[in-house]
Amino acid sequence: MSAPFFDLESDTLGGLRASGSISFANARQALAQLPALARAGAMTVDLGALEAADSATLAVLIAWSAAARRAGATLRYLRAPQALRNLAKLCEVDGLLGFSRPADAGDSRIGT
Repeated sequence: MSAPFFDLESDTLGGLRASGSISFANARQALAQLPALARAGAMTVDLGALEAADSATLAVLIAWSAAARRAGATLRYLRAPQALRNLAKLCEVDGLLGFSRPADAGDSRIGT
């Protein structure tokens, strides 16, 4: 069985866009894309095209956020799908990932 599709690519505004699924089967692939994230300074990651969310998805997002902080960077998640937001809240990491900001539920910052 092959790993589910996951891609992290640059968007037209200079941010990144995640698409597909991050799961236990491909979390290593998602983490391997981390170095470019950590060196980027201020960076947005659009999560709107993620198709599924599980605890591996949360683990990857937390690892990206931690690496960005260690590098002195700002990582901001945009358009997190509701299922991912619900899971983050259930696991009590929504605040850590910036998903609990009341000002803009689709715009999440980490490292600011």
